[in-house]
Amino acid sequence: MDVTVREPAGLSEKTASERLAECGPNELPQPRPPRVPVRAARQLADPMSILLLVAGLVTLAVLGEVPEGAAILTILLVNVVIGVSQETRADHAVRALRTLTAPMASVVRDGVVRRVPAAEVVPGDVVRVAAGDRVPADARLLRADALGVDESMLTGESLSSVKRASGAGAPGGMLADRHDELFAGTLVVRGSGVAEVTRTGARTEMGRIASALGGVKGPLEAELAQVSRRIGLVAVVAGVVMILIGLSRVRRGEAALLDIILAGVALAIAAVPESLAAAVTTALALGSQRMAGLGVIVRRLPAIEALGATTVIATDKTGTLTTGHLTVADHVAASGSDLWQAALRCNDARDGLGDAVDVALAAAAEWHGVRPPPGEERLAARPFDAGTRSMAVVTAVETGAEGPLLTVKGAPETVLARCVPGPGTERLARAVPGLADRGLRVLALAESHTADLDAVDLRPLGLVALRDEIRPSASRAVADCRAAGIRVVMVTGDHADTARAIAEEVGIDADPVVTGADLQALRGGDRPGRFALLREAAVLARVDPVTKLDLVRALRADGQVVAMTGDGVNDAPALRNADVGVAMAGEEGTDVAREAAAVVVTTGDLGTVVAGVREGRRLRHNVASMIGYLLTGNLAEILIVLTGLVAWPDLVVPLLPVQLLWINLVLDGIPAIALGVDRPAGDPLALRPPAGGLLSWPVLTRVALRAAAVGALVFAAVEAARRLGWSEEQVRTQAVLALVLARLTLAYVVRARRRTFERGWWRGRSVFVAVTATAGLQALVTAIPALGAPLALVPLPPAGWAMALGAAVLSAIACDLGRP
Repeated sequence: MDVTVREPAGLSEKTASERLAECGPNELPQPRPPRVPVRAARQLADPMSILLLVAGLVTLAVLGEVPEGAAILTILLVNVVIGVSQETRADHAVRALRTLTAPMASVVRDGVVRRVPAAEVVPGDVVRVAAGDRVPADARLLRADALGVDESMLTGESLSSVKRASGAGAPGGMLADRHDELFAGTLVVRGSGVAEVTRTGARTEMGRIASALGGVKGPLEAELAQVSRRIGLVAVVAGVVMILIGLSRVRRGEAALLDIILAGVALAIAAVPESLAAAVTTALALGSQRMAGLGVIVRRLPAIEALGATTVIATDKTGTLTTGHLTVADHVAASGSDLWQAALRCNDARDGLGDAVDVALAAAAEWHGVRPPPGEERLAARPFDAGTRSMAVVTAVETGAEGPLLTVKGAPETVLARCVPGPGTERLARAVPGLADRGLRVLALAESHTADLDAVDLRPLGLVALRDEIRPSASRAVADCRAAGIRVVMVTGDHADTARAIAEEVGIDADPVVTGADLQALRGGDRPGRFALLREAAVLARVDPVTKLDLVRALRADGQVVAMTGDGVNDAPALRNADVGVAMAGEEGTDVAREAAAVVVTTGDLGTVVAGVREGRRLRHNVASMIGYLLTGNLAEILIVLTGLVAWPDLVVPLLPVQLLWINLVLDGIPAIALGVDRPAGDPLALRPPAGGLLSWPVLTRVALRAAAVGALVFAAVEAARRLGWSEEQVRTQAVLALVLARLTLAYVVRARRRTFERGWWRGRSVFVAVTATAGLQALVTAIPALGAPLALVPLPPAGWAMALGAAVLSAIACDLGRP
């Protein structure tokens, strides 16, 4: 049996403030952010930046083209400055995210339990921990009730450590042997305890090894980096191959060597979508900030896309569809029982804090005028467990009683099964369905004079029915999901009748209701049958944590994209295995659930989850539009360069490197970022994501066809200019102008759902401003010789402007003809 040490009243607020000023915040030391030169060097180490640097140096030193070489290096410098700025902003965003998701701690101050940020815990504080909490600081145990802590991150032990209070400070030793100490950062997996803080911040055991911890790239960041390397490699190979082929022309006297090198540089630059990484990162960063404003904190950026692609939301009932604030609505007491006294004995609520059920029972007992009996001491306890669906405590009652008193509280089918058969037990069992049909959560209580936590033949005391009010937004959220093609599955530990009543009230089709007992019958060798039943379930009632994990696996095996909500320790496996694990960070949310999830919802409301899906679908549509816009335009450039080398030998290079950089970095970057923050017409929930991801074969095929159409129209405009006898500079200017205007039209092509100029196409304000500004900028450098000279551009006659506008309009028509 655990030793119980007298629990102190804790520090005063004044003393705690003084110690916080003296010892500093309870935080691990953070590494200093890299200096600007280091950040700039990292930007230059990117393969695309290296390619641009080489291209600039070759153009400047080998070809002797000083204006073009200087322009390439200047654009590279601008790109590095933008990258450093974005990296600095990302660091600030990460620090802000740490603040939003900062863990809380329950401390005793001035004799009252308070919830404070863990960073404000100081040495000497008395802290309370329970299953699902992350220990805020190193501490010495004063009381432990069946307390188990996962210390694997410190000790490497796979099994949780059993903790007990020793009553006195024990000498130091191996971490795994300090059973009377708690360590910062470890997770409480069962039971509860009270401890006095001994060390905080860098002085904790975790602080000693913090310097060995480091971050890793997120999956999306790593994928973009890999794409960058591959595109860079392809660009270099393409340029080299073209130079090798061009050498044959040099030997025949058809072209100069410097011209062929210039053509290779141009082709390499045309192959690289320089704005892609910056535009995607900016879109995701801005999207995550907007989602944080909605109460949806994205811990891993790829979850944004997955959230937008969600087809099934498996949601908890309590706290998500309902408020989670329970009140006692009814009760049935056995004859001669002291129901409310038992409800106080088997209760861990203190000062209005604790589990929602315990808080509601304590409030009801107080309303009935019942107080905890003086002098009673808890001898042993087994906290509520999702597997047994019950809680048990043993208390030492007044002298003259029949020994220690066991009190059990939990699900009626669990508790009443342990009671002595008889009329009283049968009467309570008959009353359960009537209460559950009203949508009430029913608990049974029983007791016996014994110290055995697993004793049977208990005396039934009665039933308590609690009401969990439906959230006002729940019905609207379920309706929105149905309209968006998202199926909502309700998962709860409540009675089947209670679950059905709540589901019907919020608008979930409650047929069929599958219970844990139904699944238990199939758990043996009939795994396919179990998965089939889970896939069909609309409501899962009386289920254990293993069932949640099986539900995720069954739905994913069926090709569904699953978002699973949860807040408890036992939800962590399901959250980690879902496509999108959504931790509900309400009052009952646990640290372990938040860490297992990719998304944290600060309100715990299904409506907020749906708002996150809506934003995710909008952002996914925008990122897809952005990628399609950039890749289509770059592929069109490659086609122009390659076909021009064959069809226009007098030009040698249809588009100069500086002109390609002007298009790719300056002109394309503005519309691409605008597409990332675009708000397409209609409800984003209606933007159902296609299968196959952002770069599926259908997407790549569509990109290739659109690039071919744009390339053909620009080729026609340039060929017409050549046939009109225009100068070489005018022909290249015609190519640039036609390509820019046609690519700007692509901004509307890629964002449209059915047709480019469909109803409401002009309402995307950011895209309209970006396209107008970019077109105006191009018009200025084309019409004003002083501005166009650094880019080798010259003014065009009216026919050139007409042909460029015609290429733009016809590009939209041609792309629409290729839509499914």
